[in-house]
Amino acid sequence: MHDILRADKGQADIFAIQEPYIDSKGRTRALPHLRVVYPTGHIEHFGDPARPRSRSVMMIHTRLSTGSWTQIEIPCGDITAIQIKTTSSTLRIFNIY
Repeated sequence: MHDILRADKGQADIFAIQEPYIDSKGRTRALPHLRVVYPTGHIEHFGDPARPRSRSVMMIHTRLSTGSWTQIEIPCGDITAIQIKTTSSTLRIFNIY
């Protein structure tokens, strides 16, 4: 995963990653210019045996203002989604495992 992120050299604005590496604290690894978006409830329920491991994340480049996008709340570890608003339209991006 890191090889792909590094090879991009900061050109992509959004990465949709499936089966990311998740450490013992429930976090994945990202480069400093990327914000990680986890599935809804991932952090709060990490380690809960009743909830399966999250299998999708999105990474958003910091050049996209946090005021221009929001996470779409979907209570499933296999789906991460965001909504981007521009002056002319709204774009929804889903990462579905």
